[in-house]
Amino acid sequence: MKIGIYTIHSAYNYGAMFQAYATQKALEKLGYDSEFVNLYTKEAEAKNENRLNSYQLKPLLISLYSRLNPKVRLKYKRFREFHSKMILSKRYYSLDEIYKTPPKYDAHLVGSDQVWNLQQGFSERAYYFLDFLNNNEIKISYAASFGTSQVDKKYHDKLKTLLTSFKSIAVREDDGVNIIKEATGLDATQVLDPTYLLNADEWSDLAPERLIKEDYIFCYGFDDSEISSQLINNTKKRLNLPVIALSIGISFPHKVDRFFQEAGPREFISLIKHASFICTSSYHGLAFAIHFRKSFFTVKHPHRNSRMETIMNKFNLFDRQISKAENILELTEDQLFIDYTTIEEKINFHTTQSLKSLEDSLVNTSGE
Repeated sequence: MKIGIYTIHSAYNYGAMFQAYATQKALEKLGYDSEFVNLYTKEAEAKNENRLNSYQLKPLLISLYSRLNPKVRLKYKRFREFHSKMILSKRYYSLDEIYKTPPKYDAHLVGSDQVWNLQQGFSERAYYFLDFLNNNEIKISYAASFGTSQVDKKYHDKLKTLLTSFKSIAVREDDGVNIIKEATGLDATQVLDPTYLLNADEWSDLAPERLIKEDYIFCYGFDDSEISSQLINNTKKRLNLPVIALSIGISFPHKVDRFFQEAGPREFISLIKHASFICTSSYHGLAFAIHFRKSFFTVKHPHRNSRMETIMNKFNLFDRQISKAENILELTEDQLFIDYTTIEEKINFHTTQSLKSLEDSLVNTSGE
């Protein structure tokens, strides 16, 4: 049985790269061959490179800067090297090519990440609802995300029409379950992000040797908000450790001891694995902190609450979400660090259930 995977797999984005890699590896562990449907357009490539955020540079200068800066060029190179390990289909240069001659697979799997984010309109994401396939094709989703807690009701009819033809629907957030129920009347299953389907040892195998000799706080994500600045500064004061930072973009909005601008996916893993403490506003920053059983703090994000809160709720980690950063200075050792022995059983249970959900969706649809 061969499976076609439809997801964002080639972006210069740590989370997108990791979820794609983990999805394919999880399928491999279950005994299935798979490949990513390799949709590549000039428009997508331009969007990919310009996803680099900037707090000082105007958007027009970002692409030029990234091409001239040796650290950013090295980062791109490392992303491409990581991506080269994935198994891809032939390259499709346009959506029209896919719609005219749809890919042939025994099953078509959508997800993970925000493939169903409709904030830019339905036409931008229709491809990820497999609207080009006949209803008799086997369609499933694993950990697909809407990236929000609700969608405009004007999309409900389209969602019902397209998702009704799916044999199995699994989404990443609790809100996704609710959205699908409200829009279509269908029952969806909530599962963990695919990065949880690989254990810490499997992720460690991808990481280079320790990159920073001394102990450090690792910071990833963050906007330029005051609460983010306070969180980073007060955690540094409380732990008396240097701060090593990383972001998707070409700059970091807060003063740190080192901005690791050249880090690719493997370096990201190493930096998290060897960190003494983690501060993050990123969903996958949170996920990898949990993968490596690291103590962490995060802040509420106005657009990411659904993603973060599902995990916080599932693993009883709401006390790691900071609303008043000044309180960090007053925390005791027990309050500062996470005792993972108290939640290890929950993590293992939900990981096992998520992998089983993926396995069952394929077994049930293939008639095995």
